[in-house]
Amino acid sequence: MTPSDNVVYLADHSVVLALPALVPAFVIVGVVLFVVARDRRAERNDGTASDSDSDGLDPSNQEES
Repeated sequence: MTPSDNVVYLADHSVVLALPALVPAFVIVGVVLFVVARDRRAERNDGTASDSDSDGLDPSNQEES
């Protein structure tokens, strides 16, 4: 028995079953991107950047030689 040529599949149930797992993942990614964008905007407004230090060390903790 062969399937008819005029059969139209309206939904794929595996996609519907995956939605409960995908929606929270997209929400988490959105929140992380929002926080990163907000932090970068705040650093730009402050005029400081975390990459501005040449060696990444705190100058107040360095010993003078």
